[in-house]
Amino acid sequence: MTIDPWQMIFDKAGDLADALLHEQPESEIDSVDREEKVVGAMQKIASGEVSPREDWSVIIRPVRKRDTLDEKIDYHFEIAIRQAVFVRALYEHDMQKIKQYFSEISQFGMAMKVGEDMLSAFACAQQHATAWRLLRAIRDKSNQAKSPKANQVKAERKEERELLLRSLIESSLGRLRPRGGWRNHVVAGQVIAKELAEMAASYSLPITSDEDELSDKVQLMIWKEPRLRAAYNENANKPLDEPVKVRKVLLKFDLNVDDR
Repeated sequence: MTIDPWQMIFDKAGDLADALLHEQPESEIDSVDREEKVVGAMQKIASGEVSPREDWSVIIRPVRKRDTLDEKIDYHFEIAIRQAVFVRALYEHDMQKIKQYFSEISQFGMAMKVGEDMLSAFACAQQHATAWRLLRAIRDKSNQAKSPKANQVKAERKEERELLLRSLIESSLGRLRPRGGWRNHVVAGQVIAKELAEMAASYSLPITSDEDELSDKVQLMIWKEPRLRAAYNENANKPLDEPVKVRKVLLKFDLNVDDR
């Protein structure tokens, strides 16, 4: 069975777009809106109204005071969706056209060029998806601080931090994957923690910016959580061994010795 690497990028782009669309609250978007987002992005690309390649030169910077947070959130979301859609358009149109109309000798070089564009678009989509998630976390944190239900919010913060960290780790496992795959989950934790610590400091994220503490946390989550373990295994040199459940056995000794 031949594995098509471009098909894999195509699938990952679709998964990313679907994840972003479904991460939005139901109060903000429904199934019709989700479909319209994708169709609208495709139509703008096809008509030339937008040039997806121009997004590749956009530099992601921390939000300035004069910027409106909601506007920046929408901005990064639109780019992430547009780039994910562009990946799929490149594969479904350009790549399939090459396979259909050109000889095998000509196909390789042409396919590589389209494939490079797919990779650039997918990397751009991931970067802006991460920025979108970070800014949403900042906005939600600010809104919660203003909420009259402060006690309830405080109780929910730990879970939200875990969700944010889990999402960032999962995307980083693929995005930061070294050539040949991760050697082990300890190295993966160290590399990912370094980047996340910098992000936490720059964006005031509700996660620790202590690199050592973060590294230990990332390693443990990769090891223990099935979803992160699966994401790691997909990008690793070899998969992690399954955790072994150790049953605790309590031995009772009778230390009372009868005098004889």
